Amino acid sequence: MDLMAMTTKLTYGLHVVSVKDAERGRFGGFIIDAVCQLSMGDEPVYCFSVMNKNFSKGLIAEAGVFNCSILPEDPTPFVIANFGFQSGKDVDKWAIARAEGVAFTEKGGLPVLDEAVAWGQFTVFDKREWDTHTTFFCHPADADYVNADKEPLRYADYFTKLKDPVMAAFAAYKEKAGK
Repeated sequence: MDLMAMTTKLTYGLHVVSVKDAERGRFGGFIIDAVCQLSMGDEPVYCFSVMNKNFSKGLIAEAGVFNCSILPEDPTPFVIANFGFQSGKDVDKWAIARAEGVAFTEKGGLPVLDEAVAWGQFTVFDKREWDTHTTFFCHPADADYVNADKEPLRYADYFTKLKDPVMAAFAAYKEKAGK
């Protein structure tokens, strides 16, 4: 069975989650692809499935609130590299983003990427732990467009169009930082 054949063809996107790291007095953040709207109506329900080994999973469980920036189909490659290839346990990803010229604005007390298509703030009301991931069930608290004229990045497009530029952006950052 080749699960990658299926998962890279599902029509889901790549997003950046931001969350408060109260212990360190900064923000955490990471790339997420496992997001789903489960219901609409008066209390819409969304789920975000986060890898258990992801440092920010614990931050979400503790804070109970986070923002999600929906990446555009033409994101800055460094954004994916920064939020996807290193751990917030070791580095301040939002400070690095700012130093590298990635613009963001705080909305509801948490960062939102200025290049995002749209964003939402979510409050956790339940969670379920699985073998590799924890799924957080959430209600949206706020949401809006940032760049409504742009299309969101699909996960499959990351593999076909962006993986090499993202890897190159991360290598250049590491070389510049002397790491």
